[in-house]
Amino acid sequence: MTGAQADRVPLPDPVRILLLDIDGVLTDGGMYFSAEGQAMKRFDVKDGLGVVRLAELGFPTAVVSGDRSAISAARCDVLRIGHVVLGRMDKETAVNEVLEMTGIAAESAVYIGDDITDLPALHMVGLGVAVADAVDVVREQADWVTRRPGGHGAVREICDAIIEQIARRES
Repeated sequence: MTGAQADRVPLPDPVRILLLDIDGVLTDGGMYFSAEGQAMKRFDVKDGLGVVRLAELGFPTAVVSGDRSAISAARCDVLRIGHVVLGRMDKETAVNEVLEMTGIAAESAVYIGDDITDLPALHMVGLGVAVADAVDVVREQADWVTRRPGGHGAVREICDAIIEQIARRES
């Protein structure tokens, strides 16, 4: 289902971990700089609530990002993301490390990305997701594409689908 977008997210059954990029996925990809050079990023609170709800359910989440800023680290802390790998452009190796550390098989994982550095990770998991405004090649090669762009509810779409799957399993 390469590059597909359907009504229901085709999650692995069961999905056991959500892995996320930061810039362009949890953020809108924009960077704001003050005259003094201080960087700021915009995060969507709806995406954040989805991630926090997963944490409250004890569902594992991870961030794998090339960025290593204090801003990103602080946001991961607020969202209670269990596994944070920052400053790593080799996403495949980083995702493998998280999966090995958690004992979760790649086919039970979901990864959300937006740019070419995310492609190896998208290809190795059970469901590789591109945000709606990902670069063309990522949208084309993803298993599924969100309706919303990065930093504007894309992550929430996947979190809600995972929460729904968990609720179905528990009922």
